[in-house]
Amino acid sequence: MARGFLLYLFLFLLCVPFHCFPQESPYTLESIVVTATRTETRIKEVPANVSIISREQIEEKGVRTLADVFRDEQGIYTRSMLGNPKFSAVDIRGFGETAPQNSLFLVDGRRINDIDMSHADLMQVPVEMIERIEVYRGPASVLYGDNAIGGVVNILLRKGEGKPSIIAGLNTGSYDLYNPYLGASGKKGAFSYNILSSSYDTTGYRHNNDLHAKDVLGSFSFDFPSRLSISLKAGHHRDNYGLAGPLSALQLHTGLYGRKDSATPLDEGNTEDNFVDLDAVIKLSETVQFSVGAAYRNRHTSFHYDMNGIPWDSMRRFETFSLTPKITVREDIFSLKNTLIAGIDYYDSPSRSADYGMGTNSTTNITKTEWGFYVHDELFILKNLLFSAGYRLAKVKYDFDYTDNTGFMAPINDFVKNEKEAWRAGLNYIIADKGNAFVNFATGFRFPTTDEYFSPFSVPPINENLEPHTVKEVDLGIRYNFAKYLGTSVTGFYGRHKNEIYYNPLTFQNSNYDRTKRRGIEATMFWLIVPGLRLDLGYTYLDAVFDGDDLDGNRIPMVPAQKFNAGLSWAVDPLTLTFSSQYIGDRYMTSDMENNFPKMGGFTVFDLTAVYSWKSFKITGAVKNIFDRQYSEYGVVSNGTRMQYYYPSPERNYLLGVQYTYKF
Repeated sequence: MARGFLLYLFLFLLCVPFHCFPQESPYTLESIVVTATRTETRIKEVPANVSIISREQIEEKGVRTLADVFRDEQGIYTRSMLGNPKFSAVDIRGFGETAPQNSLFLVDGRRINDIDMSHADLMQVPVEMIERIEVYRGPASVLYGDNAIGGVVNILLRKGEGKPSIIAGLNTGSYDLYNPYLGASGKKGAFSYNILSSSYDTTGYRHNNDLHAKDVLGSFSFDFPSRLSISLKAGHHRDNYGLAGPLSALQLHTGLYGRKDSATPLDEGNTEDNFVDLDAVIKLSETVQFSVGAAYRNRHTSFHYDMNGIPWDSMRRFETFSLTPKITVREDIFSLKNTLIAGIDYYDSPSRSADYGMGTNSTTNITKTEWGFYVHDELFILKNLLFSAGYRLAKVKYDFDYTDNTGFMAPINDFVKNEKEAWRAGLNYIIADKGNAFVNFATGFRFPTTDEYFSPFSVPPINENLEPHTVKEVDLGIRYNFAKYLGTSVTGFYGRHKNEIYYNPLTFQNSNYDRTKRRGIEATMFWLIVPGLRLDLGYTYLDAVFDGDDLDGNRIPMVPAQKFNAGLSWAVDPLTLTFSSQYIGDRYMTSDMENNFPKMGGFTVFDLTAVYSWKSFKITGAVKNIFDRQYSEYGVVSNGTRMQYYYPSPERNYLLGVQYTYKF
């Protein structure tokens, strides 16, 4: 009954005679991206599958979290273990359990990946502060080094523009959501500023699923008249949350627990994260530009677990110092347009952890130091034919210092060194005003995280046999606009991976697969059916399998073979309605490398969003998972108990938001 009513309401609204206004194509060929080359480049000059998610698209979807922003992107899978923004994973090109370590996340070029196995904390960037998001699919180790083996996401913050303005808003909805925010922005002469304070509180879909977070984020810049510009970003984040944990198939099927229940009602965690990021850019001449970035980050996390009445507490502190000088030269060679970029990335990341409980009392100090030199060049060998090539040399050192305060185990003081190279070469043919076709070959690497290298409970504690993960991949694609109202993008890729890192549940250690491979197709299409009415389609096919040894031909866990997205957006002044759906195919659970357990079933969810803008007001309403589908985005198997464990995802839920902007 409810399903029929919603469909009837949607079709009825499509027939209401409002005044329509045209929507812009999401594939504007002249759009500028910076992530693909670490300098400003038109998207049609990039030999890779790169997409831009604009501020307007984010507002149109009415999303409140970054994980929701990515769910409609081809080649990307999103998963949430807790059903809220905390611990949401974004998986580019199918790495399953280790997705957070194989995709690099940046905020205005600053790395936010940690040196351990934790997720990049995406909830620390409020969507109101985002100008656009750039997604680069495929190995990008030449330009970005570690973690960029699957792709790169760069979140670009808004800069203050025009007269001073104040923005105030409140979002509320299911699970006692309370999300107020207040900000100010503007530009006075050469000085620009944008600052936002927000909080996010919810009891969560499940028991012990509450989340309470506060953020302050600021972006400031000053353009000096002497070709010098300086920008400063700083932020503070604090949260605490419950850890609902998984539920076994037996617990769910017997009715011992419901989907909303938690088998770990006392587990909890909290985070405090602070950063400051300073960038300076100076134009040495009309063709030469030098920039340098310096950043500091301090992150504290703690967890409390109740292990059948026995407490276990874990506390960690991470610091990161970075220095990233770069020079860009735009100088023609024999009348051929050429851009050369070269730079050094230096990161020093000391960490300290302490664990208490279950017979343990230990402190561990690990410092990861990494530096890399890179060079990248783009040359128009013909008017419409662009050749690009790049190289990186990266070196890394891990220093380990472990103390067992009980005196049971001997102290450990050791280090591990490693180095890797990466290179890429590509050809890109620009098709007049229609698009571009490209072929690109790239190698990439990922160094082990500190958690993967070291565990005091392993023998030996430092897993010196663990090798860096490497890949060789070729991408072939085309982006083509048949007309202003119809366009498409298709990319095919094939990658051979060696020494992919994973957790072996049989040995309780992290190990290397011998070989794996990934091949697939990522396709999108937009169609402006009539002015104001747009259809967006996206399809991903991904064959991620083991290549050799006893696992030959088995599918890599938590990677679906198929994903399909569809969105119908209707813009009528001053209302925008978006009806969207997502299909995720079935997949094997985490740790089921042998593919012995039944697959997690595929699922399809539908959402409806309405955004109403009038003068300085904006009202957003959304119904997520309209048809109340019961499903789980994430699951894991236990080879010891031979049991499957699920993390239930939210059923139908609602969002209502109000925003007011005052301009002086």
